[in-house]
Amino acid sequence: MEGIVIWIVVIIGWALLKGVFSAVTGSGGDNSSSSVEANPFTVKVKKGLPPKDTGLTVDCYNVEMTGMISHPTDDQVKIILLVQDVTDNDNESDAGTPVVSAHEAFAEKGSRVLGVERVYESSSRTYYPDWTLFVPVPVDFIVPPHKGKRRIKFLLCVADTGTTVERGGLTDTSGLQHISTEVINFTFKEPGYMDELVNKEKVEDLTIKLGMCMAAADGHLDQKELNTIKTWAKNLTGLLDEDKAVERNKHFSKFLKSSSIAAKTNKISLSNLVKDFNDVASKSQKYTAMQLLLDISGADGTLSKEEDVFINKIAKTTGINLSTFKEMKNKIIANVDNLDSSEKPSEESFGLTEDMDDAEKMKILRKEYTKWNGQTNHKDVKKKKRAKEMVKIIADLRKQYSS
Repeated sequence: MEGIVIWIVVIIGWALLKGVFSAVTGSGGDNSSSSVEANPFTVKVKKGLPPKDTGLTVDCYNVEMTGMISHPTDDQVKIILLVQDVTDNDNESDAGTPVVSAHEAFAEKGSRVLGVERVYESSSRTYYPDWTLFVPVPVDFIVPPHKGKRRIKFLLCVADTGTTVERGGLTDTSGLQHISTEVINFTFKEPGYMDELVNKEKVEDLTIKLGMCMAAADGHLDQKELNTIKTWAKNLTGLLDEDKAVERNKHFSKFLKSSSIAAKTNKISLSNLVKDFNDVASKSQKYTAMQLLLDISGADGTLSKEEDVFINKIAKTTGINLSTFKEMKNKIIANVDNLDSSEKPSEESFGLTEDMDDAEKMKILRKEYTKWNGQTNHKDVKKKKRAKEMVKIIADLRKQYSS
């Protein structure tokens, strides 16, 4: 089992996006007649688009809760979501195998195991009388251990604020106050994280090569971009055993150098590289690679036209969900210092494709305009500036396609 956990931790090197995927918090209530018996804590998992105010436009498993979140003595509780694969269990009530998150926003701190925790105000009688969204988990971010038809268990726990999680379970159940579970059917068409073991190191190397090509897309390799790739590679070895970590670090040291030289001198065939990557990478590994490319694009504070075109092209060829990718990319755009104003960002940046008619494009642009316009008064000066730039770009595109 320890080997499984090590793989879970090192498989993905993700960063950011937590703001995009923040939960919608309902308001609990205090009622002197409330009781655990009358209002048992209950979890419900519904597949579909989450509420609009979450900012998410992709299919999610929306984890909802109702009932008591009370604590007999404390004024706060920690609500924890655990997700386990119980397909191979004789009894689904027993602990299952951890499920991996393809994005760190939905992962335990310091690992890639899927888990979300938040602190809520509470009392001895606090409860939610109505169904309240705890968190929407994007379907594409759920990675079970194996491919095929799986049984996935969602556990929602109310516990003392000092309760911690590890490897998809509570480290100590003495602080557990309430718990509810729901098991769903889940079909995973990609290789699971255990299935990926065979190609793990090859995919890591190919991801680094893609990163180097991304860094060189604007004609030069910026040191900040190179440091982003180096940090990503270093994080992959963080929880390997000592001998294996030393071995992989030595490999990465040489591979990073040779790959940077090859990218700088245009000696990497991008078409062959993408084909090799798609042949062996699972969906979660593809999202991992795309997040690295996005991190690289924002590392030097500028998203250039060349970088924009490159990253959109790779996203298309990998077959990942383009709506999910757009959400990821928008978070980077909001934080870069400069957009390359010498050229307009590609229309693909806004989800526009050649097969769309003008009416379809206008519909998307209206939504994009509303979203970015809502950020033009943001407290963060950088985000405010970026939003105003995006609004102008979108307004120009709308003029182009208005009849």
